[in-house]
Amino acid sequence: RNYLPGPHMPAIRRLSGQTQTPVLVWDGEVIAGSATILDALESRVPERPLLPEDPDARAEVAELRRYFDDEVGPAVRTALFSVMIGDGGYICRMFSEGKSPLVRGLYRATFPLARGLIARGNGVTDPANVERAFGISAQALDRVAERAGPSGQLVGETFTAADLTAAALLAPLVNVDHPDMSRPKPMPEPVQAFLARWAPHPGAAWVRDQYERFRPS
Repeated sequence: RNYLPGPHMPAIRRLSGQTQTPVLVWDGEVIAGSATILDALESRVPERPLLPEDPDARAEVAELRRYFDDEVGPAVRTALFSVMIGDGGYICRMFSEGKSPLVRGLYRATFPLARGLIARGNGVTDPANVERAFGISAQALDRVAERAGPSGQLVGETFTAADLTAAALLAPLVNVDHPDMSRPKPMPEPVQAFLARWAPHPGAAWVRDQYERFRPS
C-alpha cells in the first residue's frame, strides 16, 4: 500500500508503533524496517535465500547492508531532495501519483506548510550536509562498481541482501527503467541534471543491471 509521505505517519504509527516505512504485515505479525523485513523473509522463505551459507560471506553481506542502510540511504535522499525541494509541484506529483484528483489537490495545497519540515527532515537546510551527501553518493557508486565480481554481484556469485539493499538505496540516483520506479514527466531541469550527473557512472550501470535481472516488471 502506497502512503503519502507526511500524512502516512498517523496510520503507520497505529499499525507499528513508529512512523517509518516500509512495514510488512505477515499473518498478523507487524514487521517494521527494510533490514528487519529482509531477515523475516529469510526465515519464512528459505527456498529463496538472500544470505550466503558461508559465515565469512554472510559477514560481508551484513557489513554492506549496514553501510548502505546507515550511510548511503540518508545521503542519497538528501542529495535528491536538495534538487527537488524548490519545486513543490513536482514533489507532490511524484508522491501522489495514482491517487484521486481530490487527494492530489489537497496534498499540493498543503505542501507549502510542510516544505520546511521536509527540508529539515531530509537534511537539505545545511549546505555542508548537502555537499557531504553528494560525496557519499559518489563514493557508494564507486564502491559497487569496484566490488561487483564477474557475476555482477557484490558478495559471491549469487544475488544477496547486499545487492538488494545497495541497488534499492542507490536507485534514486539512477533513471531505472522499471514501472515501479518511473518518475512523473516532464521532469524539472534540476532533476534531469541530477540524473544526468550520475548516468555515465559504472555504478549507475550496475544499479540498472540489478533491476533488469532481479526485479521483473
